[in-house]
Amino acid sequence: MVSFGRSAIVDNVYSLNEDVKRRDFTINSLYLDSKGNLIDLLNGKHDINKRKLVFIGNPIERIEEDYLRIIRFCRFSGNFNNNISKNIKKEIIERVPIIINLSNKRIRHEIDKILSIKNCQKCMSMMKKLSIDRYLLINKNNNHKFAIHNGFLLNNFKIIDFIKSNAKTLIQNEKLDLISVVMIHLYGESNVEMIVNRFDLNKRKTKFLYFVRQLINLKINIKKIFLGTIEVREKKIKLLQLIWKLRSCINFKKQGLFKKDQIPFNWYKLGLLHVLSFEKIKNVDFWELNWPKFPLVREDILKSKKITAYDEVEKLFFQAEDFWVNNNFKSSPKEILHFLKNR
Repeated sequence: MVSFGRSAIVDNVYSLNEDVKRRDFTINSLYLDSKGNLIDLLNGKHDINKRKLVFIGNPIERIEEDYLRIIRFCRFSGNFNNNISKNIKKEIIERVPIIINLSNKRIRHEIDKILSIKNCQKCMSMMKKLSIDRYLLINKNNNHKFAIHNGFLLNNFKIIDFIKSNAKTLIQNEKLDLISVVMIHLYGESNVEMIVNRFDLNKRKTKFLYFVRQLINLKINIKKIFLGTIEVREKKIKLLQLIWKLRSCINFKKQGLFKKDQIPFNWYKLGLLHVLSFEKIKNVDFWELNWPKFPLVREDILKSKKITAYDEVEKLFFQAEDFWVNNNFKSSPKEILHFLKNR
């Protein structure tokens, strides 16, 4: 096999003894014959049973055949115990910068697999140890600046587990994915463009990342005691009021009901994970949080104010919803209409 970093030319082989030497790890060196019998030339089954991750032959030679194997090493380290010396680790680290030559497609495919692993925090810890995180977002063909950044912002990856354990369905329903949701936690809002570029994110996922960056940059003053000692029910109200405050700052020109916004309510929920620590919200059934149903309809306002202009009605809807939110969502239709009469 001749490797170019981004891709490779693979030669055909005519025996298992030749083919097995091209594999990366012994755990990937198992074969079945036409009758379904296991062929194990390198004791791969033994290493699987012992949860051992062992390179086939010289680790550096295997890596230089395909530098994606550095990241694959981190992926398998999530479920297996690696078995390489400090010297080999040092040599791997020296070769890590070459991953900038790997295509976006291959990088994305491997990171998708890492995020799907139950113990992905172990994979990410290994990526950090090998300095992979400092080069992962750099693509030499698409980035004009090759400056190495500081890598992952996180020292532990609890927030990643929290998202994976609770928000998979929500993420799928919003037509996002774990990469678009997780990477900004790992790299921060200042690297949004590099995240979008490296993982070839589509328009919707890109819009989500810019939305989250906008939330983070609002820097809304939140008291340290927010959600501290209050009851769970009151916490839910405070969270909803915070979402409304964020919405009002982002869509200050947008009038009308919240539910009609182009930005989905669930995006605000995901964005709150950058505004509040997840320890403060994990006991609030956060992922089940929904925006309450506003108690008025358009006809109520039309009858009350006797206006028909669309923009004026939308503005009144916004004012009415703001009043309702600030009254802890308890205002009755009668109270809201009385409020509007005095506007």
